[in-house]
Amino acid sequence: MRLRLLGPLELSVDGGELDLGGARQRIVLAMLALNANRVTPVDQLIDAVWNTSPPTTARLQVQICVSGLRKIFDDSRVTASIRTRSPGYVLEIPLESLDTEQFAALVGAARSHVSAGRESEAVATLRSALSLWQGPALAGVHSDLVQRGAAQLESARLSALTERIRLDIALSRHEEVIGELTALVEEHPLRERLYEFLILALYRSGRQAESLEVCRRARSMLVEQLGIEPGQSLLRLENAILNRDPELEIAASSRSTGAETPVEAHVVPRRLPASIADFTGRQDQLAEIKRVLGDDPDAASRYGVRIVAISGKGGVGKSTLAVRAAHELRDIYSDGHLYGDLDAPGSEPRVEAVLGRFLRALGIEGSAIPDDLEERADMYRGRLANKRVLVVLDGATSEDQVLPLLPAGPCCAVIVSSRARLSGLPGAHFIDVGVFDVEPSLEMLGKIVGPDRMIAERDAAVELVNFCGGLPLAVRIAGARLASRPHWRLDILVARLRNTVRRLDELAYRGLELRSNLGLSYRGLPADAKRLLRLFALTTTSDFPGWTAAALLDTNVFDADEVLESLVEAQLLDTVKYPGERLRFRFHDLIRVYATERLMAEESLEERTAAVQRLLGAWLARAERAHRKEYGGDFAIIHGTAPRWVPAEDELVEDDDPMEWLDRERRSLVDAVAMAAEHQMDEMCWDLALTGVTLFEVRGYFDDWRTATELALAVTERAGNNRGQAAMLYSLGTMYMAQRRLTDAERSFVAALEKFQVEGDDHGCALVLRNAATIDRLRNRPTAMRSKYHEALARMRLAGDTVGEAHVLQNLAKIAMDEGDFEAAHELLTTALARCRQVEYVRGEAQVLDRFAELKLHTNDVDEAHQALNRMLLIVRDIGDRAGEAHALYRLGVVRQRTGRLDNAATTLQHALSVARQVGDRQIEGQALYALGEIALARGDYPAGERHVDLSRQAFDELGSVVWHAKALILLSDVHQGRGERREADVHTERALELLGTVNSAEATRLLAELESPRSRC
Repeated sequence: MRLRLLGPLELSVDGGELDLGGARQRIVLAMLALNANRVTPVDQLIDAVWNTSPPTTARLQVQICVSGLRKIFDDSRVTASIRTRSPGYVLEIPLESLDTEQFAALVGAARSHVSAGRESEAVATLRSALSLWQGPALAGVHSDLVQRGAAQLESARLSALTERIRLDIALSRHEEVIGELTALVEEHPLRERLYEFLILALYRSGRQAESLEVCRRARSMLVEQLGIEPGQSLLRLENAILNRDPELEIAASSRSTGAETPVEAHVVPRRLPASIADFTGRQDQLAEIKRVLGDDPDAASRYGVRIVAISGKGGVGKSTLAVRAAHELRDIYSDGHLYGDLDAPGSEPRVEAVLGRFLRALGIEGSAIPDDLEERADMYRGRLANKRVLVVLDGATSEDQVLPLLPAGPCCAVIVSSRARLSGLPGAHFIDVGVFDVEPSLEMLGKIVGPDRMIAERDAAVELVNFCGGLPLAVRIAGARLASRPHWRLDILVARLRNTVRRLDELAYRGLELRSNLGLSYRGLPADAKRLLRLFALTTTSDFPGWTAAALLDTNVFDADEVLESLVEAQLLDTVKYPGERLRFRFHDLIRVYATERLMAEESLEERTAAVQRLLGAWLARAERAHRKEYGGDFAIIHGTAPRWVPAEDELVEDDDPMEWLDRERRSLVDAVAMAAEHQMDEMCWDLALTGVTLFEVRGYFDDWRTATELALAVTERAGNNRGQAAMLYSLGTMYMAQRRLTDAERSFVAALEKFQVEGDDHGCALVLRNAATIDRLRNRPTAMRSKYHEALARMRLAGDTVGEAHVLQNLAKIAMDEGDFEAAHELLTTALARCRQVEYVRGEAQVLDRFAELKLHTNDVDEAHQALNRMLLIVRDIGDRAGEAHALYRLGVVRQRTGRLDNAATTLQHALSVARQVGDRQIEGQALYALGEIALARGDYPAGERHVDLSRQAFDELGSVVWHAKALILLSDVHQGRGERREADVHTERALELLGTVNSAEATRLLAELESPRSRC
């Protein structure tokens, strides 16, 4: 069997060609063949078939094509197969059955002949390689992506052909190649190397005038087509011909004896390390390197030496990628390949030693190599000036290491790998290598330990590669350990890796060690960067903002930023940016383990504790600042005595919107509470937790609210911190109240008030009394409610809490409304609004406007109610107050219902219902359902009306909202009356009467009066 790509795509068996099917099927096979024995992603196959406009059925059609090809391959004589391998397919084919592999093998053999001085054998081998070509590669396969692969094959063919011609000239066969070169120059008019060979062949054939004419034609073509002069190599050759330089003749005669190349001594170094057989992933980066360096060097020579700089953290596979790319580019750089390890153990700097090895590889005797660095660099650049050499510089630590090792030859190329991004390299193309996702990690592990073990323990394999954090070095070490112990189950190593303290000990095997690899990066850091890396191990969040570095180092933000950036450049910290946010930073899991080891080894307990204190103090200072900006000052909250930390320049610059900042840092704030609890910093813990309520309450983050508060309550109880316990009990009660868990809320408030009274904390008592009065209102205890509100108001004024005062005033206004005293309610609300505006507390302003709208609805001032609600809605949406938005939308729906705009009202109420459910506001949810039920009944849609009202009844029953529960029952009674269902109507009416009899309020009295004669409602 033979699969041909070097010409029209053909699959032949026993001399007969098989039908490969339609155009799409041929494109799929071509792509699989170009990536033979490697995974070709399905997305790449789709791009190949449809370019940029695939149909929605593209994946299915690719599957159909693969299925069709598999049927062709079912022939017993076909030794290839197509396997499914995430994220695509693999064409598994013997190398000897693929003409591209045969071609590559023959070219490699020719190189070996050249290195051994067997030029004649090399020419014969190259002729055999070139004879495999039956026309343009993959001719007739119409796909842009396939043709890009074909172009690379064509480039390799031309390189082999150029090398064969060079060798023919070296063997004095100049007259034999003139015709071939003339045709090639016509075909490739911008390739200076071909011009050089033709000029030299003509000159050596005694045709000096024609050779100079070719020189002029080359110059004219390059100037006309590209606007550039010929390169130095062609100019030197032209000058040598004009001067009849004897070196040209000497080179020719001596070369006939096998001594010289046509122009200069030709030593071809082949110094690349072996490429690993289980190379995995990195196909996109590999393709990018080949694209940048894989074009014909002559075409790019005008730009100077081409450089690809690969960067990434230690163990991510930079060296493996660099070496693999160099091997796949070897045919293009026919004058050799050099490899220098700049990170190998030994004295620094290593540049002199690497230059010495490079010069010896280029044929310079050791005694002729100068000691001076600059002289070595000059000699090195001179040797490569007219050559095509690929240089791999592995493990560079700085641009200063790389610059002396850059060749001067414009047809040379360089691949540099470094943990830092070497942005100072002129004209470099940068490639950042990240960690593997799970699937490439599993693929790599499977290649090492074998597919059977992977299939048998898939879950354990996934957990194992997750512990490796996507680092190929870690996966390789783990795989090597398992491969050496075939009797081990994968879950044995997984269990050992679960121990964070010993994880780096487990990731070591026979010279492969992750800890020492990470240590190279760590040891290269300045002292302050090492310290910051260690201290960052104290953080518990998945990522963190940059200002935390200042707190940990106890310095100003600007100096800390410089240290922080050095960790990023060293690839020891990753950057991450979420939409609309500033840059944040995070650890790779294994680097965090290493940093923790260094922290415990190098920082004392006192230093670690002090750093934690500063970090938490910085979080608290910023959270307090956000609360002050939101509330207009330290209102509606109390604080503890834990030390705050601010930068040396006293700068706390954050976003203007405090709620946005709090929302963005929500998880970090909860983690800060947990850190404070872990370190038994009880004052810090409860203060952080209470300040977080500023966010939790507005956005309805009840899980975070509960977590932070319960952590702080536990640590304050252990510490015997009575005031801290009171604050956390108050916070829990407020959360329960928001969730309408009235019994739990009341129990918490009673305990909190008792502790605040013991502490003599008037402000804390005021906050508790304000909320406890709300419970009394919901429990229909008007006397207790009024007493608590008035005591809370007095204590708020004593504490100077303007916002707390406004809260109480608007609640007193609600009482006045319920009693029908609208004038008093208006006066109270006017004062409350003035207090909010006095301190620019816009959320409080929105709450007062909500009460104003309710008041205007009571007095039938619908227009004024509408204006108040529009203003309220603008405010709550601007500050992101979702709970306030639910209230505003509900009242707007009621206003529109009152004015007969039922369609608009229903839409607004549905929106209110949705938002209320999102934030967990059951009261507004029930009221919106009730209003929607009224609208449906008004439209005559009795089933929908009954459904909405019954859902509202259930909500009010669960909440213990007695008056609203009774109203829902009355409306359900009306529905049954309308259908003639007298018994059901009476049941609902009797239950409503029972409920209203337990309530002492103006609204309850009014409803009872309406129900005095139930039968009159028929």
